[in-house]
Amino acid sequence: MARIPEQTIDRIREAADVLDVVSDYVQMKRKGRNYFGLCPFHQEKSPSFSVNQDRQIFHCFGCSRGGNVFSFIMEIERVDFVEAVKRLGEKTGIEVELSGAVDPKRKALVQQIMDLYERATSIFAKTLAGQEGSSARSYLHDRGFTDDTIELFRIGYVPDRWDHLLKLAGTKDFSNEALNQSGLFMAGQKGPYDRFRGRIMFPIANASGRTVAMAGRVFGTDDAAKYMNSPESPIYHKGEVLYGLSHARQAIREKEQTIIVEGYLDLIQLHQAGITHVVAVSGTALTERHARELRKLTPNVFLAYDGDAAGIQAAVRAGYTLLQGGLDPRIVALPGDTDPDDWVKQAGPSPFLAAVQGGSPLLDFQRKHFSGDLRQTGDMRRFLDEALRGLAPIADPLVKELHLKRLAELTGVSEAHLHRSIEALPKIAPRQSETGPDELKVILVEPTRSHKAQMTLIRLAFQDHIEVLNLLVDEVTPELFTHAALKRIWELLGPTLADATIPEVGQVMTRLPDQAHQQLLSGMVMAGDESGDLLSLAIDCLTALYRDSLQSRIEERRLDLRAAEQGAGVPSQDILKEVAALRQSLTELSHQFDKYRA
Repeated sequence: MARIPEQTIDRIREAADVLDVVSDYVQMKRKGRNYFGLCPFHQEKSPSFSVNQDRQIFHCFGCSRGGNVFSFIMEIERVDFVEAVKRLGEKTGIEVELSGAVDPKRKALVQQIMDLYERATSIFAKTLAGQEGSSARSYLHDRGFTDDTIELFRIGYVPDRWDHLLKLAGTKDFSNEALNQSGLFMAGQKGPYDRFRGRIMFPIANASGRTVAMAGRVFGTDDAAKYMNSPESPIYHKGEVLYGLSHARQAIREKEQTIIVEGYLDLIQLHQAGITHVVAVSGTALTERHARELRKLTPNVFLAYDGDAAGIQAAVRAGYTLLQGGLDPRIVALPGDTDPDDWVKQAGPSPFLAAVQGGSPLLDFQRKHFSGDLRQTGDMRRFLDEALRGLAPIADPLVKELHLKRLAELTGVSEAHLHRSIEALPKIAPRQSETGPDELKVILVEPTRSHKAQMTLIRLAFQDHIEVLNLLVDEVTPELFTHAALKRIWELLGPTLADATIPEVGQVMTRLPDQAHQQLLSGMVMAGDESGDLLSLAIDCLTALYRDSLQSRIEERRLDLRAAEQGAGVPSQDILKEVAALRQSLTELSHQFDKYRA
């Protein structure tokens, strides 16, 4: 992937003072060593948004957003990292040039799959417009779609044959790997054959308008699967793509709101009726990635799902996903069992738009459409459990507090009881593949004793203290950090410390994998106020972590000893010797770091 050279990133970061940049958006006042103002990312009455000019970072103690100057531009302008660097480059007068490239084979594969989908889109559209597509075309006209709309969304048709696309696509122009990974073909004993047969085809485009997948609605066959979507591929991840976004982006910005619907036909019908700030999920439930994509455009989202029981449940689940992603969801009540497609086609756009403007807050909608009787204890428990589990992961404490207050009003249960109940819910363990902002925030809000020691060592790494630096370089290893995010941060600090150089917080943030990690680091640094005997503080933290590690190893060997006594594993005498050595290390630990005090 093309990227910006690190030297350019560092030059821009050093030239773009974070206080100057933030002050273009927020009125800041000095208070002690930091500057404070009202957070631009959430509603608040008392300033909790802070900038540390010396360290070139910002952090909000209300919503936990934080990072360096790049992070701020990404959040406030809703752009990606590359665009943030470009904008700050323009501000500082530093030219930004992209360099580097992806693996040539990977690049060629992606390009071939993109070209294959473009060719398939054209073939399907041409088939719909021809003699073979006359019945499908009539069906679309009967559904109320004009030829202009069909052309705009590049709707197509594939007849019920095994090789329609295979013959017309010129597959000799593409590698076998591209054909196999595209998802347009299936592998058979006699060779590949078309995945989509006897279907009206809806191209699924990415945010820039390029076709990356297909959705096929059954037509003229008895296939039980009403819709069939392309499988995930090198160019398509269904949890990231929102159908219709390329058509809706400008309208969303102008309206400052988004409408989300469930179906492709719903979206197209609304768009044809002049309601163009609308997107649809692409063959999956709404995901966190979808929420992040929408948040770049607007925080105001209206869910207009089908009016039946399944649609209501899906809307509530999607509402919590949006709420947890920092958006403000409202749910639109559709009459009876209708969907947006049928309603707008029958009644026109005005009633639908009125329903959107009258959209209900999530908890109000969930309470109104709850299937049980809240006068019954069991049903009340079930309702509260569903609501509290949806509210628990919300990172913004003000948003969570306001929703708990509303939940108390809707149910008659005291706020105090709701707070105790939500605190009693089990904490969500960080996922191995991706640690999200909610999971990382738990470390700041409810750190264990071990996590406190680990975070203190990280903060001390930014202090200009030669004795502390020597101790950290000699004695601290990544293995001492039991949380993956803290370990990742320390791994970035290690090489700089080894060169006897004090790391720069802003530079470290640029190297972190995502904004959640940046927010964690900014929160740790801004919240900490190390003073007094820093060397003793470092030794105390290090001693505690070494003690935890030794005690953990002793316990592990005790378990091994039990297994050995039952006739399995290493001879028990060897284990006893190792346990004795570990115990001796534990005894000597209190003096292990005395040499650094000299």
